[in-house]
Amino acid sequence: MDTQPYDAVIVGGGPAGLNGALYLGRSRRRVLLIDSGDARNMAAGVMHNVLTNDGVPVSDFRARARAQLGSYDVTFRDDEVLSAEPDGDHVLVTTKESGTFRGRTLLYAAGVRSVLPPVPGLDQVWGKAAFECPYCHAWEVRDRGFAVYGGGVPSECLAATLTVWSDSLTYLTDRRDLPGGERDRLTAAGVPVVTDGVDEVRPHPEGVEVVFDGGRSASYGALFLHMDTEPRVEPLRPWLRAPDLESVQTDERGRTSVPRLYVAGDLGRTMQQAAMAAASGGLAGMAINADLIREDRPGSLPEPPPPAPSPAP
Repeated sequence: MDTQPYDAVIVGGGPAGLNGALYLGRSRRRVLLIDSGDARNMAAGVMHNVLTNDGVPVSDFRARARAQLGSYDVTFRDDEVLSAEPDGDHVLVTTKESGTFRGRTLLYAAGVRSVLPPVPGLDQVWGKAAFECPYCHAWEVRDRGFAVYGGGVPSECLAATLTVWSDSLTYLTDRRDLPGGERDRLTAAGVPVVTDGVDEVRPHPEGVEVVFDGGRSASYGALFLHMDTEPRVEPLRPWLRAPDLESVQTDERGRTSVPRLYVAGDLGRTMQQAAMAAASGGLAGMAINADLIREDRPGSLPEPPPPAPSPAP
């Protein structure tokens, strides 16, 4: 175990974790960033909607970010975090290969997992011709015919949003009965509905081919869908005692009700976009730095505002 504690251990090397490391490194903090390398957006290959980085490969963005962080006291470990737990006024973070590390704070930015619906072949086109975010991917396939899969998570609002990029959309229910409100919104958006079951999805020279029950098939320029997600908080489970980090986040700077634990990125109260995730990492970095100053120099800074009351049910 590294005997000298870090000011902050960051779990997750995406935009949130990297920007948190940048803010903390520039605050003269000793930082350890641990990243398993299996980010959610790796399937997409490139990132969008980030000024000066629009269309840049995700791997290039991460490599350049790490190179810039080399100017500061930021150490990287490419490893998987197995557990994180409190240890007095520190946090112990245990990894699969590199051992255990001590930090005064933990910034958890490991993100979420996308859960693809059980449609055969969908995993083969995911990130290539099948997408979730219109703002990230619809421009590249604009003016093509889109299919919107609504057989798992209702996606009628996604279909309506996609009318900006295409005049030809088809909503696939995969045998699911649509509630009246969902069907009404699709009618208002001018999106036709196909109720046949979806047996398979295949790559197609024009984008994607959908095979329906009975053998009929249709090709589309792209397939869009909303998906369920799973929070990647397994290493925190014994400590967290909550289903996710969003439920314990107490302010917009990533503080939580769990002492010394901060959150940034898709696990917190932020839209799941690279730019928003990076912003949340910067806010969390500032919160950590301020809270460490409060700890080292009591009375030197006012206390952070109390948590906002929960909205009435």
